[in-house]
Parts: sequence; structure tokens; C-alpha cells
Amino acid sequence: MYKSYLVPLAALLSILAYTPPTGKTFTITHFNILFAPDMSNRVDPKLYKRPLNDVDILSIITNNLYPSILRFKRMENQKDRLMIDFINKGLIKQYQVNTEKLLINFGKFPTQRERIEYIFAKPGIKPSMEKDINEMTGEYSLVNNQAIKDNVGADIWSYLNQGIDENKILTNESIVKYKNDIYTNTYRNILILPTDGYIEAGIFGKGFDCSKNTINNFRKAFYTSGEKDMQEFLRKNKRFQIKPVNNELLKNLEILVMELYDRSLSKAGCATVHPTDMEIIKLLWTDWLQQSNVKRFELHPYASSKAEAEIIILKFIGIPTIKSL
Repeated sequence: MYKSYLVPLAALLSILAYTPPTGKTFTITHFNILFAPDMSNRVDPKLYKRPLNDVDILSIITNNLYPSILRFKRMENQKDRLMIDFINKGLIKQYQVNTEKLLINFGKFPTQRERIEYIFAKPGIKPSMEKDINEMTGEYSLVNNQAIKDNVGADIWSYLNQGIDENKILTNESIVKYKNDIYTNTYRNILILPTDGYIEAGIFGKGFDCSKNTINNFRKAFYTSGEKDMQEFLRKNKRFQIKPVNNELLKNLEILVMELYDRSLSKAGCATVHPTDMEIIKLLWTDWLQQSNVKRFELHPYASSKAEAEIIILKFIGIPTIKSL
């Protein structure tokens, strides 16, 4: 596989070397993917049973790094990055996390040849993509197991407010000119956020939570108001809104919220109240993320299978899959 890849690459470089300048502008887009799971009691399978756990969701991303993500509309010079991040930074010390194992950065290679050798694990080349993926998933599995035993509320509001900083968001690089052509490297900053949707980090009733009590109070007030439209009710009753985050970097961030869990359903999955928790969570989150000027976002309930979750993730990233056609 390694040799068959180098031959077309060498041919491509040869062609490019003798192609006359076109005077055109080329934009190369790289993926900067953050995986930041809510490590509250939602990770405990005894409390909230889900078809997938967060390790399964992470494996979907790592399994699709090559070729789906790295080769998407590009042949070389990939600068993609995958990082596992923590919503609550205190957990890094609490769980004794080796954060060096939670980053895979393809932009660190000076040449495409070194990048290829890393991807295909050429003998004698260390480290390799396979080794780094195994270390990343292994380290995260340890963290996930620790969180099941000893979890805390996930302060998602503060994470978007302060945790998303210049170290997490990659910006466009300087323009490169080659003969008469202009090349620009841009980044799509994508946050994959597995959470149940309930924000219960200790501050309640002040606009920083989306707790079960807040949801119940919203439902009760909506009932008694006589209002028929929940969105209109929320507009008139701002006390139920989650306060917008004032972080300019969010305008460069796309957020995929996965694994929303509806606690108002019965064990058989039937609604016990209307509107359901899920309907209210989606309403409050949509208003919050819009008011916080997030570039783009989607909200999804928990996936019923790994195949379904894969389609959701790749479709959000913009990579076509045979399964989604």
C-alpha cells in the first residue's frame, strides 16, 4: 500500500512542477476537530443506558482519519488536527491524564513524505498514526472508566466561555504565492460534544444551567401561560434562557452536539409529559447557541447504532458516505 501511494504522488508532484502558473487562487481547507465529552453522571451506563459509549464515538473519528478525512479534497500537505479536550480542566489532575496522548497533529510534519511514512507506519519510523490512535483511545478509555466511578457536573457554559481559546481555534495562515498562483490554508474548527443536554454544574437559576429543575419549571410555566408556541413563550420569559456566551472565537466554531438524552421518557421510550425534556432542551440550546453567535451547530439525540453515529458525524463534517446516499 505504501509504494502504490508514493507512485501517484510522485507523478503528481512531477506534473505540478511543470504546470505553468494560472494566476488563480487556491484554498486548502483542513479540519481541526475537538472531541470534548460531558463527563458527568451521563457516562454511567447503570444510570443512563445508551447503545454507544463515548469511546465508541471517538473510535468513529479515529477510524475515519484516513482516508476519509485526510484525503477529502486534498492529496498532500494535510494539517488536520484531532484533540481530546476536557470541559472541566480539573479532571486532568483528578484523573491523572496524560494529555500528550490526546493529540494527533498532521501539521507537525515538514514534508509530505514524512506524513506518508507516519500514516502507513513504514518499518523503522516512530511514532506511527496507528500507534498514536491506540494510545489516544487507550488513554481516553482509562479516563472514561474513571469518570464512571467518580464523575462531576459538566460546566459546558464556562467551557464555551473560557475553554474555547486561541489554543483550540486555528485561524487562516498567511497567503503563499507560487509563481502567479496564490494558496491559502484555512481551517474548519469543529467541536464534537457528546452530552445529555442537561447542564448541571452547580450554579442554578441564574442563567448558566439547563437542569432538570429548570426544564420542569419551564414546562409548568408554559402550561399555565396558555401560550401555544414554546419559542414565543421563551422570548417573552427570558428568565428561562441560558445566558449567551461572550466569546468572539465561537463565530469560527462549528458544534455537533450528540447523545442528547430525554429523562422524561419511560423505560420503554414513551413520553410521560408534554412537551418532553428533549423538546425543551433543543429549544433552550438552540436559543443559547444562536445568541452566542456560534458559527454553525446541530443537536442530535443519542444514536441507536455506531453506523448511525458515523453518518451523523461525517455528514456534519461534510464528508459523503455510501451509507448516507
